[in-house]
Amino acid sequence: MTAWIEVLTALTTGPDLPLRGTIHEVRVEGAPESFSGGFAYSGQPPMMVVPGHGCRVWRQGDKVRVENVDEKPVFISDGIRAWDFTGRSDRPRVGSPDRVIYLGPSQFLLRRRNAAEWAGDDFAEPVGEVEVAEFVGRNCWTVQLAPPEGKPYPLRIWVDTESGQMLGYRVEEVGEGSQFIDVIVGEPLEETLFVWDGPAYTSEEYQQLLRDEHRAKQRQQAQWFAENVADVPLRVRVPIDFTPEDIRATDSGGFDASNSAAMLSRRPRSTEGWEPKWGVPHYVWSTQLWDWAAGTIHVDLDGAAVEELQQSLHPGEPVDRGRRVHPPGRGRI
Repeated sequence: MTAWIEVLTALTTGPDLPLRGTIHEVRVEGAPESFSGGFAYSGQPPMMVVPGHGCRVWRQGDKVRVENVDEKPVFISDGIRAWDFTGRSDRPRVGSPDRVIYLGPSQFLLRRRNAAEWAGDDFAEPVGEVEVAEFVGRNCWTVQLAPPEGKPYPLRIWVDTESGQMLGYRVEEVGEGSQFIDVIVGEPLEETLFVWDGPAYTSEEYQQLLRDEHRAKQRQQAQWFAENVADVPLRVRVPIDFTPEDIRATDSGGFDASNSAAMLSRRPRSTEGWEPKWGVPHYVWSTQLWDWAAGTIHVDLDGAAVEELQQSLHPGEPVDRGRRVHPPGRGRI
């Protein structure tokens, strides 16, 4: 009988034999994505390795190459440098491997979970005996791991006995997980797999590129707004400047626009009228062709300010169905 400590030792300090194979996520149809982004960091932005539902991987020690199933690289590292292809497949961002964060359902098949991560209670303790089984054509240990508080089901893992690499895991009660569907362990790998010799952005260059693209998009949005809504400053007596910084136009000619202090939207006129789901008090009204909405974040609009805004947006047009909307639970301010 294999003791859990033997499996744990292999998982954290295995011989790091060369490995290559294909990983597929196991998901129930219609289930939500496992990762959708959003976390805090300090310093230079990290590199996020988030493959899709399937990927190809080559690993040897600290060296790794990850490609999508279409053979386009996602991430490459030679253990000293790391190249992130998330933004542009022809020119990645280069940085240090210590700024890499693996995310998504395949993260522990792409790297070893370190000893500290096995010290907690998040699927870190066995439930029942360690068993021996064949998995993806390899001799493996398999065992269920206890769920942390708040998660209902244990997690079954399969660990290659020769290399200590995790080859798959699954929550059997719901049929979801991730696994290698083919894998070869021990064959030498070419060093060129782990190096990118093409052009690359530094983190500073990449952040500047994103800022430039954002400013260009803002200019494009402002031009659309000037041509399709209003080409004059939208200031009212409160005083509030409604001139937008971010604009999302719809195919119908509607839009959602905002800046740090105000929000402005319109939609094609409807029979019942329209109001947005904003969390601040706001005004809605209608013209012959459009339903409109305007709101402010830090101050309160009054009827005179709204009339002033209306004259800037659609001077002389008749207005009906005008009213003030108070979000639930906010009341008057």
